[in-house]
Amino acid sequence: MRNEEIVAKLNEIHLQLYSLEDFTSELQNIKDEFVKQGNQEQAKLLWIYQTIIEAHRLYINAFHLLKSKAYYQAWCELEKIEIVLNSLKKHFIYDKKQYFLWHIEKSVKNLQVIYPYRLFASSEILKKKKKCSVCDKEISIRNSCGHIVGEIYDGEMCHRVVTEADVLGISIVENPGNKYSVMFIKDSKTDEQTDQYNYETIDYLFELIELPYEFWDLEVSECETRKEDYGSVGRNEPCPCKSGLKFKKCCMKNIGKKYPHYEFIVLNPSDKKILTNVFKN
Repeated sequence: MRNEEIVAKLNEIHLQLYSLEDFTSELQNIKDEFVKQGNQEQAKLLWIYQTIIEAHRLYINAFHLLKSKAYYQAWCELEKIEIVLNSLKKHFIYDKKQYFLWHIEKSVKNLQVIYPYRLFASSEILKKKKKCSVCDKEISIRNSCGHIVGEIYDGEMCHRVVTEADVLGISIVENPGNKYSVMFIKDSKTDEQTDQYNYETIDYLFELIELPYEFWDLEVSECETRKEDYGSVGRNEPCPCKSGLKFKKCCMKNIGKKYPHYEFIVLNPSDKKILTNVFKN
């Protein structure tokens, strides 16, 4: 398969005309041949193509997980996409027209904004031993293998594999290096994990879009909770949110507070229209 044919397939990948697994396998065979020939430039190009396909595979998987309401699993896929695209950008600068990557990147960022996750566990780790992913050599300050982290060798990206580590401490943070570490509640009696988050905003969006590459966008603004939003409910009456508490001990406390206003723009030639809605976090 020539480069022109590969590029043509990548440009139509959002149409799902090709099996991603078969396409990846085909590219792997071509890359193996270049590695045998010692052609590092072409092997790196094949790595770029494979990484583009991986971003699409993860995105399609995340989309279907969200459709099936597997929220945390989808969140982890979004984090993987972010890592894959950041790796790709070190070696390939794409524009809005190339391979539908702009759609994936924009959608991932927008989805991360509307997710209810705000607190994460951040571990302080002492990396005692690590090795090179390329040559498998153990790395230390005085013992370098010569491979540079983030560079491509034989069609694979170099990174450090931690083989021995100690956890020194854990902090609760809002902007973690590792977005997988979402904070969930555990039942004190059964020790089972409970998902305490409200995914109403995400559910609303996914009632509007049906396909992974359907266009949608997000506009975020800030609104303030007003007394008028709750009608004529009295202080001692049941709260309209149906929490079972009196209004004064529940949502009345939110009056005057600001919250994000999410406006979804969905363009679909079927029976859908541009819709907006407001959700309070």
